[in-house]
Order: sequence, then structure tokens, then C-alpha cells
Amino acid sequence: MKSNRQSDSPQVAWPFDLRVFAVVAGLWGLCLALTAFVSAADVDLVDPIETIFAGVRFNGDDARIVLIVQAAIFAAIAVGVFFHRRWGLLLALCYMAEVVMSHLAFVIAYLPMRPEWENVRAVASQGPMLVLITLYLWIRAYELIFDPQPADARQRTTSDASHRNAVRANSAAGDIAAIAD
Repeated sequence: MKSNRQSDSPQVAWPFDLRVFAVVAGLWGLCLALTAFVSAADVDLVDPIETIFAGVRFNGDDARIVLIVQAAIFAAIAVGVFFHRRWGLLLALCYMAEVVMSHLAFVIAYLPMRPEWENVRAVASQGPMLVLITLYLWIRAYELIFDPQPADARQRTTSDASHRNAVRANSAAGDIAAIAD
């Protein structure tokens, strides 16, 4: 009896930079967790702890909980991508899309409030970098997520030579595209 395992299908080689991304995501998750726990240990910080999630600003203990959840998400992304799991890439893409939308919602919601302009400017300045990171993930992960077999493993129905001959034979008008090799 055969089991339906992923190892039976041909594996796509994952780019090395995605593994680097996984390490960076894991380190960022560790930093978020340390921020949540160190500030909980009554260490005097210059700025009180606050974070934004889903376009909402959280302060104090609520921010600590949100930071711990975000740290867990980044840890899951790191594990999934590092060990070449599709769900890790999907989680990374979904989370980055949420972060981009969250920042946009925060900017739109707090732009009319004059005292918040400094925070709005800071969050808005992060937007282009977040979009670039999301696009990078999409470009690098598209084939790994949505293409079940590698491009090299697909079998062609006809060879290049037989395809050219068929095009030449069917080309009564002598099109340039049909004649070109």
C-alpha cells in the first residue's frame, strides 16, 4: 500500500535566500518576544510599549499580548520556510499582506488627527518597504506554492524540432514567425 507523501513527487529546489528570510523572520520573532517580556519585567524604557495590529494601536498589556502573538506568527513562518513547507510561505504572504493593509488602515484612520501626524508619518514611511518585502515573497514563492511540479519536470508533448516542422507545414502564407528558427 502506497502512502500519499510529498516525497514521492519531484521536489522543487527552494532558493537559498528564502532560507535566509526564514532566519531573519525567526530573529525578528525572537526580538518581538523579548520586547514583550523584557518590558513586562518592569525595566524602565524610554518609550512605553505599543504596537499596531489590524490597523488598531495597542498599548500596555494589550500590546504585550499582541507582540507575543506576532512573535509566534514569525516563529511559525521561520519554521515553515526553513524546512521548505508550503504553508510557511502561505503564512508569510498572508501575514505580510495583513501588515500592509494594517499600516494603510492606520494611516487612513489617524490622518485627520493632528496630534497623530508624527506617528502617521512614521507608519507611512514603512509602507514602501513592507510592499517591497511582500512583492519579494510573492515573486520568490509563487512557483513554490502554486506550481505542483517543477518547470524542468514537465514533459513536453512535442519536441522543439517537430513543433517547428509542424508550424512550417501548416504555414501556407510563409509567415516570418513560422520560418524563423
